[in-house]
Formats: sequence, C-alpha cells, structure tokens
Amino acid sequence: MDKPTVSPNRFVEILNERLTQHPLYREGMHVYAIPAHSDTPRSLVCVGPRGTEGICATIENIVRGECDVFPDIAQEWHRQPPGPHRAHHAR
Repeated sequence: MDKPTVSPNRFVEILNERLTQHPLYREGMHVYAIPAHSDTPRSLVCVGPRGTEGICATIENIVRGECDVFPDIAQEWHRQPPGPHRAHHAR
C-alpha cells in the first residue's frame, strides 16, 4: 500500500500532535521548520528540555514510515537557539 504524501507544514503538525502523545512529553516541547512559513523548509528544530531531540527524532522516524513529505525536509535537526530566542518560538 502506498503511503500518503503530506506537505512540510502538515508533517510538522503531525510531529507536534505525536509529540504530545509520547510518554516522555513535557510542557513546552514542540517542533518547527526553518525557515519558518516556507513551503520548502530545509530542516527541523525541536524545542524543549535536554533530551528532547532524541524524542523528536524517534517520532520523526515513525511518522516518515507512515507518510512521505513533499517537498521533503532533510532528516537533519538543528539545535534550538540559546537564550531569549527560545521564547520567540515557544507556543
């Protein structure tokens, strides 16, 4: 059976939905694509406490097994920006 294809924006939405369902989820964890609001983002950023990147990468692998992303986003995570920039991306 073919996997459905989703947009990068929808892919990020799915990642965030799944992230909140993960047993290690903590308040403030979320994913966003960079550059923001682009139809062709080049990578993902996972925001949250230490260790969040591993949880995000696990969820990304699961979701990529269920759907394709077009145009694709590289499977390369960027670190969250330090300091006050974190609040800018927090939800």
